[in-house]
Amino acid sequence: MRYTLKNEQLKVSVDSFGAELFSIVDKNGTEYLWCGDSKYWGRHSPVLFPVVGKPKEGKFFYDGKEYVMGQHGFARDMEFSLFSEDKDEIWFVLNSDEETLKKYPYAFTLKLGYRLLPDGVEVCWQVEN
Repeated sequence: MRYTLKNEQLKVSVDSFGAELFSIVDKNGTEYLWCGDSKYWGRHSPVLFPVVGKPKEGKFFYDGKEYVMGQHGFARDMEFSLFSEDKDEIWFVLNSDEETLKKYPYAFTLKLGYRLLPDGVEVCWQVEN
């Protein structure tokens, strides 16, 4: 689902899928994020969690067990839940579950927030384990 924050200067859109910042448009209509043209690259501003990059051969080992994880982790390809929303700020949450624990051996709660400022956007991360 797409959510929007706006003030006199900016309009910001965030998608709950991947908690991805989707668009930042100023009062003059100038877009500041990549358009997401899938011909070239279909994302806008993906959340890279729990890793940036790709594990060697797409896997890693922890405590004698093999874990398979794609490039840049898995959060960008998951639906986040809406945690809170008000006029100038929105937060999403992703909790570890059976699916994530198959790829990553740690329980976690990942909260991502977007705060609209008078002349910008503040991106906030909170990771708990």
